[in-house]
Amino acid sequence: MKLKCLWLAAAMLSLPYAANAAVCQAKFFHDGGEIEIVGSGLIQVSAKLNFSQVKKTSTQQCQALVKGYANYALLGMLSGETDVNHVMRVDGVKTSLSNPGVAKKPGDPDVDVQMLSLFGYGEPIRAAGQRFPAQSFRLAIGDPRRGPTTPVTVRMGEKTVGAQQRIETAAGQQSCWPVRYSRGTDPTVVNVRGAIIPLPNIQSQVTDWFCPSLNLVMRQEIMQSGQRSVIEVKSLR
Repeated sequence: MKLKCLWLAAAMLSLPYAANAAVCQAKFFHDGGEIEIVGSGLIQVSAKLNFSQVKKTSTQQCQALVKGYANYALLGMLSGETDVNHVMRVDGVKTSLSNPGVAKKPGDPDVDVQMLSLFGYGEPIRAAGQRFPAQSFRLAIGDPRRGPTTPVTVRMGEKTVGAQQRIETAAGQQSCWPVRYSRGTDPTVVNVRGAIIPLPNIQSQVTDWFCPSLNLVMRQEIMQSGQRSVIEVKSLR
């Protein structure tokens, strides 16, 4: 079964991200910047994002045109691909995506990059034991060009920071913070080309490995239904 939707792959798979306060200074956030992400296990993903037309007003305010692609397969049941062509805007702890030249319609689900876990905690990590509040976001499942979409709520539990550890990454060994939390969706049904398909609730335990010297989560480990998936940064420039 294949589904297409705005950032469905990224939203469901939670690709690695930079901390909000450091987005504008992240290694990839420049004209010609690029980040490539891969995933294996129950959640398989391949994504490449390219950055251009970068504008920086300050260390807290910036924007860029982000283009690329994301292919994914989830639970061996849902698969799809999406082309990325969005303007990303950063204003302090708020980071959002929008289609160039397309106005948001009333009732459309919000597309906040924190939902995607591309850019996320809202404040710097300072010490083990630090906590970040629970969050919830809406996204739309389905292809609006082919029929109605189904709103789904994604809930992310309170995040807790563990003690720093050294891990292997695409940029070599790094000292990184493990950030642990739960993530889940409620069961629903989706309309796929006229067919009504039940979508079960998806519950998982997540560990982000945030590497402060790179201002990035370089790896995300996901436990779901007793099986482990890993999503990580393959390359960045």
